[in-house]
Amino acid sequence: MRIQASTPVNAPLERVWALLADLDNEPAFWKGTVAVRTLGRDGGAVDREVTLAFRNARQRERVYLHPPLRVVHEILEGPMRGTKVVTIQAHDGEPGVQLQATWDVTLRGFLKLGSRMVSKHIEEGTRNALERIKQAAESPP
Repeated sequence: MRIQASTPVNAPLERVWALLADLDNEPAFWKGTVAVRTLGRDGGAVDREVTLAFRNARQRERVYLHPPLRVVHEILEGPMRGTKVVTIQAHDGEPGVQLQATWDVTLRGFLKLGSRMVSKHIEEGTRNALERIKQAAESPP
């Protein structure tokens, strides 16, 4: 399943990047993520375990930070497999950026049974997460 959402953000690229790169704070924006636990770091990659809101399911991810424009979540184990990529696109000569999230995942196990509902839930959760990131980036420091 492929899910994509985006929103304009009236904030500097550096400010938006700081929010995306703070991987430990991800549950504040992505409500489908209950908790994250870093398992290790290998250069630019972060291995971690993520507890999902749905049935407290756990998945293993390897996250690659590509400053200041992209965070790639490679979902390796758990009820989903695939990628979630969050990108920041600067507008030439204009203030603000475009924030975009793209999921390209396959559902497994119990999630596969309700794939239509899960897809809708992920899409709505992604739009809400981007909105929360936008609000945090646009609020006064």
